[in-house]
Parts: sequence; structure tokens; C-alpha cells
Amino acid sequence: MVALAMMMTSVARADYRESLSVLRLGVVESYVAAANPLKLEAVQSAFATALGIPVEIIKLGSYAALIDAHASGRVGYAIHSARSYAAADAACGCVRAFRSPVAADGSTGFRAVLVVRDSVNAPVSALTVGYSHEGSVSGWQLPDQAIKAGSLERPQMVRAGSVASVVELYQTGEIDGFFAWLPDIPGNAGSDLGQLFGGWNQTSISAADPLRVVWSSQKIPYGPHAVHRSLPDDLVAVLGTFLDDMASSAPGLLDAFEPVYGGGYVTPGPEDYRNVRGLVEALPDETSAGSLR
Repeated sequence: MVALAMMMTSVARADYRESLSVLRLGVVESYVAAANPLKLEAVQSAFATALGIPVEIIKLGSYAALIDAHASGRVGYAIHSARSYAAADAACGCVRAFRSPVAADGSTGFRAVLVVRDSVNAPVSALTVGYSHEGSVSGWQLPDQAIKAGSLERPQMVRAGSVASVVELYQTGEIDGFFAWLPDIPGNAGSDLGQLFGGWNQTSISAADPLRVVWSSQKIPYGPHAVHRSLPDDLVAVLGTFLDDMASSAPGLLDAFEPVYGGGYVTPGPEDYRNVRGLVEALPDETSAGSLR
């Protein structure tokens, strides 16, 4: 009985710190915090203090490299784009998203939209529509997926090469509309066209003819923080609490760690990234945050 009691006490006290010697966190080199050694060191130190074990941040050259490192277990925790997470999940089924970032405006993702001049009443198939480039999720990947699925008519497509060029083509009247993205804010049923491209270059857009939305994709959540399924559940719970508390307990750390979003985190549902799976087959080596939308 004494031996059994001692064994049960030992089991009760056992936690991830007894089975995991170091947590390796994978990020792409283009991740904002990764470019600043001081910020990276501060983030690494904060994670190590919160977890009670050493933390090593591993910088990878591309999302393809991050997918491989996470799927193989060389990193246990990774900060993905929505598309790279879907690719890693498809590759091994061994990763799970445990938190998703929230932007400062409260949005938890975005939707691709087709906007056209309000004065144009022709069917989509008769329109001339601009897009930035084939690497853009909102500008090409999601619309192309919808066209192939039959949920969107194929317009005459004009490749502009960049978002700025798309806006210029619209201003000069060379296109009837364009593919863009809008932040998706929970509880906000409207489509605020003042937030096209996240509000970027709104002065130039609003100076041209008024727009209306004629097509919208399903929501694409922002890229998640994900763990390899081999990591202990109690470690993942501590990680989740640490991220949840970061906005209130260490806002400076949140600014360094999540400068693109900065609104804290939410817990994603098991099917939140289902809408991204169709994009996995054409995954390019993403190298900038802009290519993710």
C-alpha cells in the first residue's frame, strides 16, 4: 500500500518537464520577430520562463521548410500561415492548431471578395476583372477554386502584378472590378468596403467609382499556432494560457511576438481550417505576409 501510494504521488507530480528537455519553436525567416535578434531573444526567454524548460526558436527559410520540420517532429511548435498549416496537416495528420491570432480590429480571418463598379450591371462572365498575381490567396487562389467548383462565373482576368497596380487599373477605368480581401470580424454581418485590403490605399480606392461586393469566399482564419501531436497535453495547456494572458500581462511582449495582428488569441475549432484544404496542392514557397492573402 505504501509503495502504491508513493507511485501514485510520483505520477501525480509527473509533468512535461520530466519528459521534455527542450521545446523547439519553428518560424519562417520572414516572420517579423525573427528578423530582430533582441526581440527573438526576449520572446525565447519569456517562453522558457513560462514553461520552465529551455526553448529554442528555429528559423526556417520558407513555409515549405517549416511544413517539413513540423511534420517530421523536428520542431514541436510552429507558427504557420493558414495554408502551410493545412499542408502540414494533410502531410501527416500529426499537427493541431491550438490558438489563432486576432487582429487589432477584432478580425480573426479574412474573406476573398470580388468588387465591381456599382454602376455595372453585367453578369460576372462579361466583366473585366483585375487581380494581383497567382501567389495571392484572395486575388487568385480562392477565386480560381470557386470558378473550378462552379460557384463563381469566370470573368475576363487581367493580371496586374501587384495590389497597387490593381487599384491603378480600376482608377483609370481599364477594369470593371477586382479581387480583394476583407477582414472577417465575428458578429459583424456587413461588408465594410473601407476595409478592402485591410484598409490599405483606401484614399485611392474611394476616389474612384463606388464599389459593391458581388461574390465572397468562406472565411479563411489567420495562420495558427500549432503543435505536434506528440507534445504532452499539459504543455499545450500551459502554452495556451501563456498566449491568452500575453495581451494583459505582457503587452510589450505581444507587440514583439505578434506585431502583424496584436489583438490576442482565440481557440480555433476543429474545422476552422477546412476551407483552406483545397489550396494545399498549389502551395508555393511563401516568403512574405502579403502573399498569404
